[in-house]
Formats: sequence, C-alpha cells, structure tokens
Amino acid sequence: MTKNIATISFPLCQHWMENAARHCKSPAMRRKRYCYFHQRAQARSAKIIAERARQRWFESAPLQDAAAVQRALTLVLSRVLSDEIDNQQAGQILHKLETAILNRRRSDSAQGKADAEFDPNAVAEDCEDYKSAK
Repeated sequence: MTKNIATISFPLCQHWMENAARHCKSPAMRRKRYCYFHQRAQARSAKIIAERARQRWFESAPLQDAAAVQRALTLVLSRVLSDEIDNQQAGQILHKLETAILNRRRSDSAQGKADAEFDPNAVAEDCEDYKSAK
C-alpha cells in the first residue's frame, strides 16, 4: 500500500543569514520576499537609511555664493517648520551657514585686497624697463 503525499510548495524568506551560508528558510509572507520578522527588519532599516539621508542633505549642498546660502537657509527653515529636523539640528546647520558666510566675506575681502594691489600698468612698465635694459 503506497500513500500519495502531496507536496505543498511555498516561497521561502530570501534574507541571507549573517554567515551568508544560507537563507532564513522561514515561509515568506504572501507576495513578499521575506518572512514576517525580516520584512519588519527591512522596513526598519529602510526607515533608518532614509532618516540619515534627510539629516545629511545639507552636507551635499555647495555654498559657493550668497544665493546658495540663501537657498540653504530657506531649506532649513522649511524643514524646521515641517518638523523634518529638530531645533538642535537646525541650530547646528545655521551655525555652519554662518561660518560659510563669514569665510566667504573674508575670502572676498582678501581677494579684493589682492586685486587692489595688482596694477597691470605697473607690470607693463616693468616689462618695458626689462626689455630696454637688455
């Protein structure tokens, strides 16, 4: 007497274990790649990564001119008002903006001083004197 045993096929969780030797092998949730536990873990991980990206948005913004600083200031204010960043983060960013503005002013004033000291006519006269001396 032989028994017919029907095999039921169901998808397994696709999460790789830490040793990377095998999958989780728990049944996956319907129409999902992961089991209940790893689905929640993936969602938590995605949320953490998104939060870090939201916090780092400012570091990628180049502050090359006054307009860029103004845009960054507007972004900070809009993110504070929409509760995307807290007051402590906003304070740190505003301090960086203030430092960028001060550095820009120092750079501009040093550049202006260097431009004022450079006289193209004096250079041309020096070249003429050099040529006549030869």
